[in-house]
Amino acid sequence: MSGLLRGTSAVRPPLDGAAGPRVDEGPLTIDVFRERVAAHPERVALRLLDGDAMSWREWGDAATRVTAALARAGVAPGDRVVILAANQLVWPIADLGILEAGAVSVGAYPTTATEQLLHIINDSGARVLVVDDAGQLAKARAIAPRAASLQLIVHGVPERAGAVPGTSPPASAGASRGTAAVHESGWTDWLAAGAAALDLGTLRHELAGRRAAIAPASLAALIYTSGSSGTPKGARLTHRYIAASVRSILDALPLGESDSAVSFLPASHAAERVFGIYTRIHAGMEGVLAGDSANVWEACRRHDPTLFGGLPRFYEKLYEALMAARLSATGADRERWETALTLGRARSVLRRAGRALPAVDEARWRASLAPATPVLHGLLGTRVRLATSGGAALSPDVAETLDACGLTVLGAYGLTEHLCVTFHRPGHYGFDSVGTPMAGTTLRVAGDGELLVRRSALTFDGYWQREAETVAAFTPDGGWLHTGDAGTIAPDGTLRITGRIKELIALSSGTKVAPLPIEAALAAEPWIAQAVLHGEGEKYVVALVALRRDVVLAWASTEGLSRDLGTLAVLPEVRAHVQAAIDRVNATLSRSEQVKRWSLLPQELSVDAGELTPTMKVRRAAVAARHAERLAALYR
Repeated sequence: MSGLLRGTSAVRPPLDGAAGPRVDEGPLTIDVFRERVAAHPERVALRLLDGDAMSWREWGDAATRVTAALARAGVAPGDRVVILAANQLVWPIADLGILEAGAVSVGAYPTTATEQLLHIINDSGARVLVVDDAGQLAKARAIAPRAASLQLIVHGVPERAGAVPGTSPPASAGASRGTAAVHESGWTDWLAAGAAALDLGTLRHELAGRRAAIAPASLAALIYTSGSSGTPKGARLTHRYIAASVRSILDALPLGESDSAVSFLPASHAAERVFGIYTRIHAGMEGVLAGDSANVWEACRRHDPTLFGGLPRFYEKLYEALMAARLSATGADRERWETALTLGRARSVLRRAGRALPAVDEARWRASLAPATPVLHGLLGTRVRLATSGGAALSPDVAETLDACGLTVLGAYGLTEHLCVTFHRPGHYGFDSVGTPMAGTTLRVAGDGELLVRRSALTFDGYWQREAETVAAFTPDGGWLHTGDAGTIAPDGTLRITGRIKELIALSSGTKVAPLPIEAALAAEPWIAQAVLHGEGEKYVVALVALRRDVVLAWASTEGLSRDLGTLAVLPEVRAHVQAAIDRVNATLSRSEQVKRWSLLPQELSVDAGELTPTMKVRRAAVAARHAERLAALYR
């Protein structure tokens, strides 16, 4: 859900900002979960891609066994447990079990590189790591000797939704870590041990006491997010943050027990965790676990969700499918396409102004959708009534075209540190803004143009073991959160994001990439003098690379080649050296951070050309403008 839609307004906004309605105190998510289990024990709560289902009772029983297994392993309230898994049953089962144990749930992206996993475990001091397949288990074993706090690795996934036991990779004798051992347990055996431990009355009494001790201010989760330094840091989310955020979401979107949604984004992300798992619990919705994004369209076709919460890239794919169908249409269908888009865009303009298309034109528009509707139904299913987008900027052209074809995409803006900032509403939306403040959120714009969010129940509790960075995240009085984004607020409270204060790249997938450490690693390679990453709103990261002149010319001299850098830059041997350097850096990064394509610059960036500041920092906007065609070619 979190993300931004960029506007272009340059009007200076008032400093008093805008505020959403109040959000009242309410029950914690773990309490709502147990209410669901008691009220609708046999109703389907979670469904797998193949249709196998898990009821609320089965989910509740499995989570309780996780809680017992954690207690049996010596995990105390406040201890951290890391989950490294795809969007499958292991996530919601383990997550709720961890929360009910009074422990802290720590998510790691399935694509997390081995060294990044080690950082998360060591930084959080996690005692237990839960993984879901052999590939993730291999990562866990690789870092186990250097994971100072890690004591147990649990591996495997439930065999089917209706059963708590499951298949597990082959057992291991344990990974050596100095003089100690990191023990391993298969998921099946681990939950069975938890179930057996529940027969002990003393453990049941202890678990009841743990639940009773969980307060709104208790720490529930750590969400690891990269700041401008690129070093992942854990954002502390309390039980209050989770419950308040869910109530704010449900204030913006009319969701209930008759709704369903496909879950395909990593649950380690704050948006999928809160907007996905926890909001579905509060609303009583059914969740379809697709595993990963590669299965999203198949999951939609099979299970017909009513809510589709995606990232810009998924809506770009819908747009591309519609435009491909339009271009291939002939005769009467081609005329229907043009009528649908013309009337649909006019309808969209009127709806955003609070007006309606004349009835006769509305009927013509609906009839003309005949060739477009099968395309949308073939990807989203037939029942989607709400669609949301966040994580990065969704092109206004894409949003307007989808709206003209009958799919209104509601954009949103938020941060891990304060997820529920702004949202468009079904009856009040636009394409060049990110909506109005959500319930419980108050905004203002600082004198330097930075958007600030008032600290509230929806705001995170700071960064794990980073007091200085926590203090720096807020204004000196501690009352307002720095977003790092520049924005303007219209008189009606509508927010437009106009730029970035922080140097982060938001891909169309919603992933945030910190360019500075990657650029520094590339520039540390012998053949590369400078590298500038690009990818804002795009599918993947690319780089503009400047050769290290002295190294290249020295090599050319030994090879008896021309000393003209432009001539050398096109040689396959030179490009092979650069590719090898990029490959070495890519090997240390997660997939979303890796440089997919690159282009050699004719010369190094300079202060004289306006590409560098006097302190040699890259002027990203200037570089992007100067090399716009070169960058565009990398995405063609």
